[in-house]
Amino acid sequence: MVKLFGFLVLLSQLVSAPGNELPQVMSLNPKMVGAAKAGKKSDVAVSFSLLKGFVINRNPPISLKLSETAGVNLEQTAFTSSPDDPKSKDEYYVDLPTIKVPVTAAKAGKYEIPGKLTYFFCSKADGFCSRQVFDVKIPLDVQ
Repeated sequence: MVKLFGFLVLLSQLVSAPGNELPQVMSLNPKMVGAAKAGKKSDVAVSFSLLKGFVINRNPPISLKLSETAGVNLEQTAFTSSPDDPKSKDEYYVDLPTIKVPVTAAKAGKYEIPGKLTYFFCSKADGFCSRQVFDVKIPLDVQ
């Protein structure tokens, strides 16, 4: 029993050792649609970039869950991408989607809207697939 426990401890250290973590294969690129004015509704277009050699699954869709931020009103906090991609002939996106996030800031200033990005990806080279969840921040510069 002691040997089994020692083996399990050693195995867990190998699996969770630094450097064994998967890279974040997708990141977001938020951009304001027009100028953000205090008290006026604006849209942030959140597009995505992807590391070479990986693909993103269309189903389940990409999920972006935002947290409330002082001074910023979010019409909604949960967003999912459309699984539709006319160019795709399989279960992966050819063109990564864009998610529009409507925001209204009470006053001028710089804000960061925290959230979590969740997606499923596959490695083209070895066929390995996994789910990733990462903390993200959407910068908002309001005039």
